[in-house]
Amino acid sequence: MALNYVSPDAAEFMNRMYTFAFLKQPVGKTRYAVLTNEQGVVVDDGVACRIAEDHFYVTATTGGVDAVYREMTKWNAQWRLKVDIANVTSAFSAVNIAGPLARKVLEKVCTDVDLSNEAFPYLGYREGSIDGMPVRLMRVGFVGELGYEVHMPTLFALKIWDELMAAGKAFDIRPFGVETQRLLRLEKGHIIVSQDTDGMSHPGELSLDWAIARKKPFYVGSRSVDIVMARQQTRKLVGFTLDKLSPKPEEGHIVLDAAGSDANITGNVTSCEYSPTLDTYIGLAFVGIEQQDEGKNFPIRINGQEVWATVVALPFYDPTGARQEVA
Repeated sequence: MALNYVSPDAAEFMNRMYTFAFLKQPVGKTRYAVLTNEQGVVVDDGVACRIAEDHFYVTATTGGVDAVYREMTKWNAQWRLKVDIANVTSAFSAVNIAGPLARKVLEKVCTDVDLSNEAFPYLGYREGSIDGMPVRLMRVGFVGELGYEVHMPTLFALKIWDELMAAGKAFDIRPFGVETQRLLRLEKGHIIVSQDTDGMSHPGELSLDWAIARKKPFYVGSRSVDIVMARQQTRKLVGFTLDKLSPKPEEGHIVLDAAGSDANITGNVTSCEYSPTLDTYIGLAFVGIEQQDEGKNFPIRINGQEVWATVVALPFYDPTGARQEVA
């Protein structure tokens, strides 16, 4: 899930590989990293941490890290930049501590890092230790809560897990799994590449325009992205809600342009879950471009019947991000 880049050309390499700008990324900061292929399709994403002027530590999707590593080594064989690329996925493990008491838990075991909101703001990166074991800390919020990713050498992973659980006992800490994480990230409208994307999804369809640096001269897929985004768009990934008494749409259920047997397929559901917080079904779906506006209703076909969902603004929950800024 992680790669290291060390060399004088590390920032230049990152700037060419990913859509965002990385040449001026400050040391001690993280940045969202979107990777497109030569056809302009979004194929991976992650978090890029700048550890030093010549050193980046970058995460990738669990299923995509090997393909990302292959692409990076392929491109650098052509560019011949002065950069060393290491796939350190097996060498590092990670734990996500999330929730309004996350800082209090971490403060009990990581005493050599100032974890205050002022010293360690959202999207920051710090290095410290837990009981003498080195850790890399990222203050990121995939689940939408105050949270920290704690990355450590795999050798120390079990010990650090035990230390964190012991420190959190006074705060009633509990492990959470992948299904909980998927619901929480959905409430924040965060996409999962390969679940909420397909082999044709470009950044514009995914509302990732903000993650593209328009002024830099090149990144892998930049020409294709410019071409496809300049065309008349035909679909868009949107957030939707659906009454909790309705049948639940599953991933892959089709979106139609109208009710009835003569309707045309305009898209499909990519994610859908019941949100106990919002007491309704929430989801993401590709819809026809004429269906993308907030407040529009569109039909989803579920086992031969049609239910009507409503397009809503993202995120579904905590739109101001207040829960990530607990003091």
